[in-house]
Amino acid sequence: MKGFARPRVLDAFARICALADGQHGLVAIAQLRGEVTEQVLAQLQDAEIVEPVVDGVLRVRAGASHPHPTLYATWLLAEAVPAWERSLTALVVSHRSAARLYGAGTVGGDEIEFSGRARTALPEGVVVHPRSVKEDQCRVVEGLPVTGPARTLADLADGQGLDLSDLGRLARSFISQGWTTADELGAELTEQFAHHEPAYDGPTWLGSALDAAAKG
Repeated sequence: MKGFARPRVLDAFARICALADGQHGLVAIAQLRGEVTEQVLAQLQDAEIVEPVVDGVLRVRAGASHPHPTLYATWLLAEAVPAWERSLTALVVSHRSAARLYGAGTVGGDEIEFSGRARTALPEGVVVHPRSVKEDQCRVVEGLPVTGPARTLADLADGQGLDLSDLGRLARSFISQGWTTADELGAELTEQFAHHEPAYDGPTWLGSALDAAAKG
């Protein structure tokens, strides 16, 4: 209609949807600064159009849902730029969180863990390991950058309180689900363990871990 002016709340919702469409239905409030007021966000929440996931992140209720909403929402909090503009290696899901994201079983603890660096403060209890991750050490799972199976196993083998049978069960799950093969995993573990003390031969360590898992 000529001369029709859209209400401010409609413009705001359009912006929210544009971000949420590429972020599994979620949007960080920091991504909306200067474009959407707190008053409009409150109106949308009161109308049950959007709902909080964690403090600082909203989900469009008619939008998509992520299988790990708290993990994804926490990752969104780390930067104000859209998910699709972020570096693959800046902040990577790792350690126990990586194992859960792969569906490789539980290895104790429910804290959220990343490796790399967050540009903004994350909620209390979130662990950010300061060690960097190379691009060939990670992949994208469910829209999240995550350490690859070999890097995940090496991280969890480094003073994380897991024994060889625990690590072997994780390795077995990675292989059985098709995330990697035994040959590929063994070769990559050699590289991952090169900087550990002591350094391990990947295939030998993997064989020992799988044997320990088989024995329970």
